[in-house]
Amino acid sequence: MLKAAALTGVLIAAGSASLELQAQGGGSPAIDATVQANNAAKAAQARIDALDDQTRSMLERYRAAIWQTQQLKVYAEQVEPLLATQEAERAALAAQARDLATNTRDLTPLLLKMIDSLDKFIALDLPFLVAERKERIVSLKRLMTDPAVTQGEKYRRVVEAYRIEADYGRVFGAERMELDTQGTKKLVDVLRVGRTAMYALTLDGREALAWDALKKAWMPLAEQHRGEIREALRIARETAAPLVVSLPVPTPSAVKP
Repeated sequence: MLKAAALTGVLIAAGSASLELQAQGGGSPAIDATVQANNAAKAAQARIDALDDQTRSMLERYRAAIWQTQQLKVYAEQVEPLLATQEAERAALAAQARDLATNTRDLTPLLLKMIDSLDKFIALDLPFLVAERKERIVSLKRLMTDPAVTQGEKYRRVVEAYRIEADYGRVFGAERMELDTQGTKKLVDVLRVGRTAMYALTLDGREALAWDALKKAWMPLAEQHRGEIREALRIARETAAPLVVSLPVPTPSAVKP
């Protein structure tokens, strides 16, 4: 190291002397050779420094690549069981889809049969909310032919129609309708007591009627029941507090099944 330092000092000194001689207008071949050697040494050192920086950069990239490879290997080991689980789930979903297609084909005839049964039931039931209930059946039949509606939605709508019909049997109902009795049309307020009985009262309150399920016709009712029907209509419309009313109820034997 001491020799190299001394040599560098000599070269620098020689270079300085050469510069001085050149400045004075003089020089020798030996000095020129020394200057050239110094320049060559500087150029060589610059190339060495550049190669060193390039080598260091490549080494850093190599180490980063090794680290990334190790991370990817660990990630792959963690993901492999997840991929196996997802593949099992995919196979299960595919099997469910095949089963659903089969169930869908089986469900359509069942829904159509349920709608037809509900339609027949309404035709045999007490004649209340006739237009609304018929329209519900028509809507369900139209729904069954719509390919844009899912089977689940079709099933829900059919079950909802059954629930609505079931609810009719548990509550009072009141509606205004036009009756045709013995060729005479009259506007009446109709009281429905669940599915047990139906009564009608003309708007002037002078005539009371009761539905005869066996004869499928409205029959005159005794005058004494007009006030009870009027009060029951107010209860059904929630304009009066609930109370006990006394009305004639048809016997089960008189009702056609």
